[in-house]
Amino acid sequence: MPSEWELSAYYGASRLTVRRALDSLSREGWVRRRHGVGTFVANPRTTQIAPGKLSFTRQMLAIGRSPASQTVNVEVIPAAPDVAARLKIKPETPVVSITRLRLADGDPIMLETAMLPAERFPSLENMDNWTRGSLYETLETRYSTKVTLMDQTLEPILLDEKDALLLRARPNSPAIYSEVVSYAEDGSPIEYSWSVTPGERSRFFFSFQRSEQV
Repeated sequence: MPSEWELSAYYGASRLTVRRALDSLSREGWVRRRHGVGTFVANPRTTQIAPGKLSFTRQMLAIGRSPASQTVNVEVIPAAPDVAARLKIKPETPVVSITRLRLADGDPIMLETAMLPAERFPSLENMDNWTRGSLYETLETRYSTKVTLMDQTLEPILLDEKDALLLRARPNSPAIYSEVVSYAEDGSPIEYSWSVTPGERSRFFFSFQRSEQV
């Protein structure tokens, strides 16, 4: 990229303003700064994911990437005990299972499976817009259910051969495994999902705010 002096002259801004802007872009993963060398545009294949943000589709649009999905499998199955516990339903209760390969600008960056109570979301498995549509937007517009809170856990893993094939990554390469429980406005859990993201293709961004003095 142009130097700080060049950017300052081009935009008519102070060098301090330019430096702060570049520092912000660096923290967000858009550029990489090398002391004594210069500033470089970051790898465009790397996608920033912000844990806690409610919609993958909105996240990708917000950073200027085109979101899409490939449907791997959609079916109604009995809830396994661990799934039932997270959704606070009885084991064997029918749940809609949706497995999708999430893409940004055509690059596979996440393999995701979501489980939702079939009784609360009847005929959800029959939706035909999973390649472009947002699950959370569907829940809000079709079922009047808005996701307002989520609990997320991240864990480093190594990709197995099956997931690596779908994600076009190397088997046994580093990846991030994520589990999410999403809640509706009334506090009830409505979705339990897990996903795998290749480590070489994504970076996770955390932002914390202190809400009270300790």
